[in-house]
Amino acid sequence: MSHPMNKKNIKKIYIVFFFLIIPFSLLSLPESGVAKEDIVTIGMDDGNAKITLLQGEAYLTRKGITKASPLKTHDLLMQGDTIRTSGSSRIEILLPDKSYIRFGENTQFILESASINPKKTVRDISVKIFFGKVWAKASKLFAGRGRFALSTRTAVAGVRGTVYRMNVNEDSSAVVKVYYGEVLVSSSSTEKSTKQESGPHSIQGPKPVSGPHPIPGPHAVSLKEWTHIVRSMQQIIIKPDGTASKPFRFSPEADEDEWVQWNKRRDEKSKDIDE
Repeated sequence: MSHPMNKKNIKKIYIVFFFLIIPFSLLSLPESGVAKEDIVTIGMDDGNAKITLLQGEAYLTRKGITKASPLKTHDLLMQGDTIRTSGSSRIEILLPDKSYIRFGENTQFILESASINPKKTVRDISVKIFFGKVWAKASKLFAGRGRFALSTRTAVAGVRGTVYRMNVNEDSSAVVKVYYGEVLVSSSSTEKSTKQESGPHSIQGPKPVSGPHPIPGPHAVSLKEWTHIVRSMQQIIIKPDGTASKPFRFSPEADEDEWVQWNKRRDEKSKDIDE
């Protein structure tokens, strides 16, 4: 003989039903949008650069705005931003490709580009330094794909998976030192010529042939057009007029100042980023 179910039994059935159905419902849901965004932007907010450390004071001037505003840790930087650090200040920036760049005291630079294409694993990172000190730890995730370049008024240093630093003086002279990997350093005029030659060519219809005209004789190539590969534990010196020395080795012991030691410690803390 069946007995009517009391309220206590009904409550137990509902509880069992709830715990059986909910897990299957969660499995049937699509992947979370947040998880997808983390993969696409590699942990960055909207693909922007992010300040991960700030010691002292640094100021930001947005493109099209004349007034500078103070920066703080976790602030996001965008393309076209100009940043200047004060005396005894340092700033560390995490780029969308997981590269780190750090700037010392009394440094001014502009973030010309900081974008990535995760599907094609291509990056476009470009920072122009007006004066000051910079240390770069380029991520290996996008090695050899796209552009990672630090530039001055007279030179451009493009990298792959590399650790290197650059000191830029107010007279536009500079020193580039490579600690790991290789850096292709070229004059600004060489970089511009390469871009023009590699740009799109338009196809035009036939044109009337002009009469004979004099052919210009040979001309000297500008001394400012040069390209050098700077390898591990080598440096190159760029003069104010844009000419450069050939790469030569530097002494690790003589180079080991407080700025270098601090950056090496920071690199150790971030070494798992590339792994």
